[in-house]
Amino acid sequence: MNKIVIIDDHQLFLYGLKLTLENENNLVATFDSPIEALVAIKEIQPDLILMDLYMPEMTGLAMIDALTEAQIASPVLVLSASEDYHDVYQALKHGAVGFIPKCYSPEAMLAALKTVLSGELFVPEEVAIKINQIAQVEAENEQKLHLSDRQMQILKLIHEGKKNREIADVLCISQDTVKFHQKRLYATLQVSGSSSRIKAVEKALELGLFKS
Repeated sequence: MNKIVIIDDHQLFLYGLKLTLENENNLVATFDSPIEALVAIKEIQPDLILMDLYMPEMTGLAMIDALTEAQIASPVLVLSASEDYHDVYQALKHGAVGFIPKCYSPEAMLAALKTVLSGELFVPEEVAIKINQIAQVEAENEQKLHLSDRQMQILKLIHEGKKNREIADVLCISQDTVKFHQKRLYATLQVSGSSSRIKAVEKALELGLFKS
């Protein structure tokens, strides 16, 4: 018997999947709130976590990071009805062990779960092709970027929400020097305007520049 946690804010899907898994002799706990689930999972210690990518309280990506931060080792299998696979790609990079489209039949979903519970990664072949294309584009974009160490330091501090004065204090440089590096950073990332800081962080996240 496997202990499985399902996190999804769509009640009909949540309980339909719960019934399907319980009929296969699994012990299932369901949550429509990722925040509540995060607390309970520490006690449950599930063999597998099934989780929607798009939830109001917390995105699937944020939830995966929160599980990692809490040192919860249960494998995470993401679910989504979306055909935008950029987030699926990011989820896999963040540590998810697979992806199941919500359009899957119960039989196909159970087969996918069996694959993951056996310790293997599961991604549908047609999705894997698209994800590989996304990864290739990302790699090509990263090769085109030539950010200096100082620019990366500033970019990470911007990501942390620090203002120019705070960045200058952390790096022991003047605010004018911070602005100089920011100007070149924004030019390299091809962002501009009053929201350049936000756009730069979004572009960096899209390109995976913050990965360790």
